[in-house]
Amino acid sequence: SYNESMQKISMLQYKVAQISIHSNKFNPILSGGKLFQQWVVDSYLQVEANNLNYIKTNQKKLRVEQYKGLIDYLNIQTTEVVGRPVILPSTFQGSPRNMRERYHDAMSMVTKFGKPDLFITMTCNPNWKEIRDQLLPGQQPCDRPDLVARVFKLKLEALRTDIIKNKIFGNVKAHVYTIEFQKRGLPHAHMLFILEHKVDTVEMIDKIVSAEIPKTNEDERLHNLVMKHMIHGPCGSANPNAPCMENGICTKGFSKEFNTHTKITEGYPVYRRR
Repeated sequence: SYNESMQKISMLQYKVAQISIHSNKFNPILSGGKLFQQWVVDSYLQVEANNLNYIKTNQKKLRVEQYKGLIDYLNIQTTEVVGRPVILPSTFQGSPRNMRERYHDAMSMVTKFGKPDLFITMTCNPNWKEIRDQLLPGQQPCDRPDLVARVFKLKLEALRTDIIKNKIFGNVKAHVYTIEFQKRGLPHAHMLFILEHKVDTVEMIDKIVSAEIPKTNEDERLHNLVMKHMIHGPCGSANPNAPCMENGICTKGFSKEFNTHTKITEGYPVYRRR
C-alpha cells in the first residue's frame, strides 16, 4: 500500500520491493534462474556503492574532523598527492574500523562476563521444507537466494529464542554471533554463549553435547538425521583424495578415538565415543 508520509525510499528498500512476493502476481525477476543470482549480486553492489558515495560526499556531516590527527599522520607518511582520503565510519558494515570495534566489544564482554561456554554453528539446509514448498516449478534452492536467506534467518532467530529466552541451557549472561556465507552460497552462523552457570564438569558436558550416533531403537528419526547430516568423511585411508586431506592427514582431526568417558584436557573436552 502507498504511504503518503513516505516521500523517499532508500535504494535497498527499492531493491527489496522489486523481489517481493505477491499472491497471484508473476514476478519475472524471481523466475530468472542464474540471471536472478547475478541480479542479486549487482543489486548489492549498487546499494554498497550508493552508501560509499554518501560517505564520500558527506564527510563533514559524519564528523570526520575528529580524525584530523589520523589525516595529518597519513599526510606525513606520503610525499605525493594520491587523492583525497575518505574515512569510513565505524558504522559501515565490513569496514576495518567496524570489524575492530566489534572485536573489542566481544573482548569487553569476555572481560566482564567470563569466557564463552558454548560455541554453536548453525548451517543452512537447502532441503528444508520451508524452502522447498515455496520454490516455483522447476526451481532449485540455488535459484532463490532471497528465499534461502529469509528462511535461514527465521530459523536462526528461533534457535536463539530457545537458547536465550527459553533458557534450554540455563540463563545466558551474554552472547555474540556472526553470519557468513559458504563457498557454495549457503549461509551459516557461528554463535558464542556465556552462561550464568559454567559448563565445567564432565556430567554437564554430557548433558549438552553428544558425539555418539543415536541408537535406532531409541530415536530412529534422530539417528537418521545424524547419519545424513553430521557424519564426516569418508577420509583417511578409505578416501585419501577427500577435500579435508592434506599430506595424508585429515585437517579436521578425523577419525576420532573411542572414549568410554568424556575428558577435559587443556581446556578442550574429548567427548565420549563408545
